[in-house]
Amino acid sequence: MRWLTIIVALIAITGLLGESALAQTLDDGRFFPETGHSVSGAFLEKYSSIPNGEEIYGYPITDAFNDQTRGHLVQYFEKARFELHPEAPSDLLVQITHLGEFLYEAGEALPELSNFASCKSFLETTYRICYDFLDFFEANGGVTQFGYPISDFEIHDGWISQYFQRARFEWHPERPPGEKVFVSNLGIEYFHFSGEDPRYLRPWLNSNIAIKEVSALQVHAFVSNPILPLIGNNQELYVIVYDQDFRLLANVFLNYTITLPDGQIIKDVMGQTNQSGLSVERLYIRSDSLGTAKITVTATFGTIQRQTRSSFQIW
Repeated sequence: MRWLTIIVALIAITGLLGESALAQTLDDGRFFPETGHSVSGAFLEKYSSIPNGEEIYGYPITDAFNDQTRGHLVQYFEKARFELHPEAPSDLLVQITHLGEFLYEAGEALPELSNFASCKSFLETTYRICYDFLDFFEANGGVTQFGYPISDFEIHDGWISQYFQRARFEWHPERPPGEKVFVSNLGIEYFHFSGEDPRYLRPWLNSNIAIKEVSALQVHAFVSNPILPLIGNNQELYVIVYDQDFRLLANVFLNYTITLPDGQIIKDVMGQTNQSGLSVERLYIRSDSLGTAKITVTATFGTIQRQTRSSFQIW
């Protein structure tokens, strides 16, 4: 019975991911029980080429699979996306997708920095990196790893942030010294932004790994319209919820609080995820003031609760 289960699992995964992805999974590699996925071959070499792959790339959220649109073998991580380019020189065999460029939208601007001694300018994009962001950038591979900066300091999702070609940095003052710079989870964001098949997120069926109970929630919120007119319009709020192993969770209760630019607060908007771990709420939004509308989403599953934030502009 055990071997029959394994064979059925292999057949199912072959049909979903294709032979190339299956080979990547079955090669000698590293299994990540945190998300139930493996990293193998050239992708594992790339991941292991830096001492802190989990901090810079995050855990894998898919196995490797063929991107039918561009014809590359790809693999998604929490913070990055790897592409395999067999035609490229050996040092460019695995390339990191420019997620920062694909996902960047201007955030709330901050005052221009004046302490030039703590900054480094890049003529290639005309932006500077400063303070702890610069220290983190230079200590973790610089341009080779993250690409050039493509924004100034801005507010994104409530955090002081800066975008790079391949990443986004966030400033978290609540974290311990030396850990205040956090690499955003752009891999997760781009996976949904690009419309990838959510079945790729399902954990690899490893018979030696027990399926865990839900111990944590991962909540991601998006809006259909990043900019709404002052006269009012419809807005759609999308929320996707996973457990600690990136299994989509149904029947998660959601509570939305929307704070409009004029200070008006819309409360008690309720929702619940469907069998695909998704909730869509449609609201008519009208504000008397221009500016940023902030959304706070509270997800509750049993005794576990998690919050996330999103925003859009009234213009």
